Amino acid sequence: MKKIIAVTVLTVSLLGSACAARVAFVPPAPRVEVIGVAPYRGAVWYSGRWVRGRRDWVWVRGYWR
Repeated sequence: MKKIIAVTVLTVSLLGSACAARVAFVPPAPRVEVIGVAPYRGAVWYSGRWVRGRRDWVWVRGYWR
């Protein structure tokens, strides 16, 4: 009986570890942003970009500075 339980536990653990996870190392293509009128003379537009989140890529919008 103990041998059957041990084999079952081993089989379940091996099947559980065989699950594949999706990992994206390269960020997606940049998004198209509408750049409005500068809020003041000399303002510089900083384009949006992808940053790495906990599990996926997160888009950070562009801004004037």
